[in-house]
Amino acid sequence: MENDPLKSAWHNIATPQKNDAELTSILKESAHPVLKEIRRQLLFETVAFSLFLLVYYDFFDGDRKPLYANLLLVGVLLLVIGHNVAGYLIARRGITGSNIRQALTNRLSGMKTYAFVSVTLRVLSAAGLWFFFISVMDLDAHRYGLLALGMVIVSVQVFFLSRIWAGRIKRMKEAIAGF
Repeated sequence: MENDPLKSAWHNIATPQKNDAELTSILKESAHPVLKEIRRQLLFETVAFSLFLLVYYDFFDGDRKPLYANLLLVGVLLLVIGHNVAGYLIARRGITGSNIRQALTNRLSGMKTYAFVSVTLRVLSAAGLWFFFISVMDLDAHRYGLLALGMVIVSVQVFFLSRIWAGRIKRMKEAIAGF
């Protein structure tokens, strides 16, 4: 009989027994719920961007746009697809470090870099799309107004995306401070 009630309670907890097959299935990437959602979003966005790349030339008169506008659009969309794939690979990769605090600090560093690239890429992709669509247009007051409205919309998106990433980074810092 132990004198410490906490230790005694710990030893008396009934733990469910798992066999090797169950433990292996938990560790599999395909069974991980967060990775499954990231993979679903990655698949959806990759298919959508790829379809857009397949049809933009005909649907949006890519043949009438300058070559540099076409290359910029394709380049930006390929960067977005690459960024999404990199994000999945980063999320899939385990964390490394000699202890939990070091592992979380390493993850925080990568998270800050990924957040900066994510926000920057949002701005670049919007600029690339706009440039493609206005590359042969004669801009008048009405179109400048629409362009300004588009800039406001992207600015709001960037603001909220930045806040989301700042919140994630703050929660990670708080978790690290807890150790």
